Amino acid sequence: MYRRKLVQRVMGACAITVLAVVPLVTGCTVMASQDQVRKVEEAKMKAAESEADLSACKEKRAQLERDLAQQKQALAKLENDIKAVKKGLESWAGDGGAE
Repeated sequence: MYRRKLVQRVMGACAITVLAVVPLVTGCTVMASQDQVRKVEEAKMKAAESEADLSACKEKRAQLERDLAQQKQALAKLENDIKAVKKGLESWAGDGGAE
């Protein structure tokens, strides 16, 4: 019984030690490798290009929204003109038409 608890404690201590030492041995270096630096620079360039594309898309959208507003105004004016013509035709037809 005592021996079993001792083995469990030793195994637990070994597991904790391994978990603490493995990252120190295998990972974390002081300097990044050239490949890592190159990948970061490429990612930065792609991010800048994407931001430029986003900006261009936003400008295009704003222009399209302005164009749409102008087209809606023109449509409203033409609809009013159509109503005025119809009203004029109705009043002209109501007066007896051509004399």
